[in-house]
Amino acid sequence: MLVKKTRIPVLHIITIGFLPSFLKKFVYRLKGYKIASEVSLSLGCVVIGKDVEIGKKSSIGFFTIIRARKIKIGRFVKIGAMSAIDTESFSIDDDARINEQVYIGGTKTPQSSLTMGKRTIIMQASYINPTMPITIGDDSGIGGHCLLFTHGSWNSVLEGYPVKFAPIHIGKKVWLPWRVFVMPGVSIGDGVVVGADSMLNKDIPANCLVAGSPAKIIKENIPQPLANENKKEILNDIFKEFVQHLNHNDFVTEQKVIPFGFELDIKSKNKHAAVVFCEMEKDATIISKATDTILILNKGIAKQTTGFAMVISLDRNERIGTSDVGEEFVQFISRYGVRFNRLD
Repeated sequence: MLVKKTRIPVLHIITIGFLPSFLKKFVYRLKGYKIASEVSLSLGCVVIGKDVEIGKKSSIGFFTIIRARKIKIGRFVKIGAMSAIDTESFSIDDDARINEQVYIGGTKTPQSSLTMGKRTIIMQASYINPTMPITIGDDSGIGGHCLLFTHGSWNSVLEGYPVKFAPIHIGKKVWLPWRVFVMPGVSIGDGVVVGADSMLNKDIPANCLVAGSPAKIIKENIPQPLANENKKEILNDIFKEFVQHLNHNDFVTEQKVIPFGFELDIKSKNKHAAVVFCEMEKDATIISKATDTILILNKGIAKQTTGFAMVISLDRNERIGTSDVGEEFVQFISRYGVRFNRLD
């Protein structure tokens, strides 16, 4: 064989993978890797590439292997334990996530690549084959046990059997639940929702629900816009469940009515935080003396209001700043599919 490659980089794992995170980052920086602050590299994980960049507060899990010529990992990215990523180019943007035991690899070509947008996710035990380029747009999710293949071949093409090598494109706000199979050359439009256990073998237009094997369009023009009253009812239910979540985890909460909203005071033995919800930023007032206070708005963020560690806009899905209570709320509301773009 002219081209030789070790399937598992055992020597790299032994010599570098078992180093503690701070020493591993030191060695990688000596090799020319660009690694930002507060990056966590767990025991046994390795990153092997010629052009490597890892953004602030990103983490790579236990015994995960990332190998590519070009690697770009954004800020606040989480890659779980026991995963393997092996392609020519790998790019994952801010706040994206790859869960445990995900395998990304297969037959390589010079075009082999995986590009994941902001706030995307690939869930556990999925197999992604980026022989040809795979792109996943912002806010899209790939469920567990999913299969994405950019090549299909086995029997000889010289005997008349079909062989196909073609990229996969997944748009923004696409949801592929568990056990979805995507064939080579498929392009999925923005806002598409796919039924579980479906197989996609042709292009899917934007904003539709598809299901089946092969998948067929079940419903078009989704989602339908909600009236303001419906939004308020849903938000009220979410806030009530957030309070229940805090109470269940031994926080004492007290809600106070303020102009155009409410303030939620949150206390534990060693923590004092508050959530202020207002229709408009100009209406926000701080009653609580908590230092960890977030402002949640129904409108866009004009500027970061003085006195708030973090500001969130539900209308524009934007956020600025950070705090413990803010990150708790962001993680909680994400279970309802609500995600926020960082302005800082």
